[in-house]
Amino acid sequence: MENQPIWKAKTALICYVILAAGIFVGSLLLAIIVLSSGSGLEDLTFPSALISLPINEGIILAITLVFAKQNSATLRNLGLKKPSIKNLVFVSAAAVFLLLLGGIISLIQEIILGPDPSADLILEAMLPQNMLQLVALLAISFVLVGPAEELAFRGFIQRGFENSYGKTVGLIIASLLFGLLHGLNSFRSIIPVTVVSLFLGYIWQKTDHDTTSLAWMHGLYDAIAIAITYFTFA
Repeated sequence: MENQPIWKAKTALICYVILAAGIFVGSLLLAIIVLSSGSGLEDLTFPSALISLPINEGIILAITLVFAKQNSATLRNLGLKKPSIKNLVFVSAAAVFLLLLGGIISLIQEIILGPDPSADLILEAMLPQNMLQLVALLAISFVLVGPAEELAFRGFIQRGFENSYGKTVGLIIASLLFGLLHGLNSFRSIIPVTVVSLFLGYIWQKTDHDTTSLAWMHGLYDAIAIAITYFTFA
């Protein structure tokens, strides 16, 4: 890619820290919104993810775009470009594989450590209660979650670490940070999410930093997981 602006690990790490702080603020906003309604999360007639995801992903996207602008990077510099049919087919198949892999890792953890104490809270936060809510969460996965997190973690953060330490080390550091961030939801999710992130970052490298395809892959991964959860537990 010609005229690619260069930012390094320090900038990527600062972006990550601010993203984590932004998500913390987003969680506070969610709590304020729910409490101001005079009820608790357990009283909601819809999954709290319908509120938390737009807030948190909007924060992630906004912070990423601010950092990109400060470093003279366009969306294309972050890898947002027209994907090839070949890439889309490949990442779609990879999303299904990663879903199975993440599930196997989570199952092994449960066998070794016992049931996840936060599993019920996560299920309550993510489980749609009807088809309309399911469709809304699927749309959020594709329109917000995939694009925001891939632009942030692959397009900006991983590239920054790669610019300082090379592709292999950059991939590992960015994936660990991605896993740790998801540990805010559940400590048990750190290992499976980190492994999934390693594959996402590697595929991003192999598709010539095609963030658009990775955003689709990420959104599809989450959408399938949500759909399976709905049809299993609803």
